[in-house]
Amino acid sequence: MDSSEHDHHRTLDYFVNGEKEETDKHELTVAQILERAGFTPPTEYQLERDSDHHKYTDYDREVEIRKDERFTATFVGPTPTS
Repeated sequence: MDSSEHDHHRTLDYFVNGEKEETDKHELTVAQILERAGFTPPTEYQLERDSDHHKYTDYDREVEIRKDERFTATFVGPTPTS
């Protein structure tokens, strides 16, 4: 076996709006997933898991990250008016 297969800090790839992200954690909060993908402030976005279309409403909720998991972040914040 290759020594990298024994690496306990193996990274998991996941995607937010088609953009690849990486983590060495098996769980991240909804806010962490959004922030790491550049969606700030996270409270202005809603995260949805693509596989089952589950929409997360609690930003502190821990989400299990699976290999190649896909999420969609949708803007739900205030829209500026002119």
